[in-house]
Amino acid sequence: MELKRETICEDTLEIIQEYYHLNAEPFFSLLADDCVWIGTGNVLASGAVAIKDFFKEGFIMPSCHLAEPDFRLIETGCESQLIVLGQYTLYSDEDAQFISAVKQRVTFCYRQEKSVWRLYHMHVSNEWNELVGDEVFPVQISTQTYHYFKKLLAESVNRNSPMLVIKTDLANQFIDTNTIIYIQAMDRDCILHMLNERKQVSRSLKDLQKQLPPNFYRIHRSFCLNSDYVKKIERYAITLVTGEVLPVPKMRYTQIRNELTVLIEKAGTNVGV
Repeated sequence: MELKRETICEDTLEIIQEYYHLNAEPFFSLLADDCVWIGTGNVLASGAVAIKDFFKEGFIMPSCHLAEPDFRLIETGCESQLIVLGQYTLYSDEDAQFISAVKQRVTFCYRQEKSVWRLYHMHVSNEWNELVGDEVFPVQISTQTYHYFKKLLAESVNRNSPMLVIKTDLANQFIDTNTIIYIQAMDRDCILHMLNERKQVSRSLKDLQKQLPPNFYRIHRSFCLNSDYVKKIERYAITLVTGEVLPVPKMRYTQIRNELTVLIEKAGTNVGV
């Protein structure tokens, strides 16, 4: 990729976008031999060879997209050097295995080598604000991820999905079935494993199944899962997008695999209809 002084901010944004789409080639093409990379997660590499070595096994992150980019050129007083400062919000893509949102800042320092602009220093940092006060989440995350997750959750509730009604003497609870990953039977109770919490309810799995939409499938006497969250089906186990693994009875493996595959494929053909 060839950079131009008059479009250096736009070019830098394009490089970063390609990088988060898991294409590092434009980034690699700009590296000076002595480039220094200071990144998030204690990343520190000196030299183009060392930087490229980070990618020997491919990307360790999922594809992401950025929003609200703001890039500006800083004149250094030297015709052969340029600095680009940028900031943006980075979001994990919809098919990623986790939800993340973080505000990020970058500094790209360029110099001319034989009339070609090369990147000799790059610094990437996150604005990391941990949850405080009465904000609650099962794991430690950034404030940005927390609010992004709540936004996605709100959008999920607005899909007119069937509601699971849990009636008690004190109140009736209404739970969006889209937010349920799987249900686990525990004696006479059930545990709802949801996107944002685990909830124990005094109902049998058999009773709850009567209210569940068709995308739920009972794979075991103790487990009923939401097929939308299935990542992999293999011999005697099902892996969910959360990384959790649920057991499959050996005697019913083939039946469960075939029926669940049909259910998932059917759901895929209905997307956007």
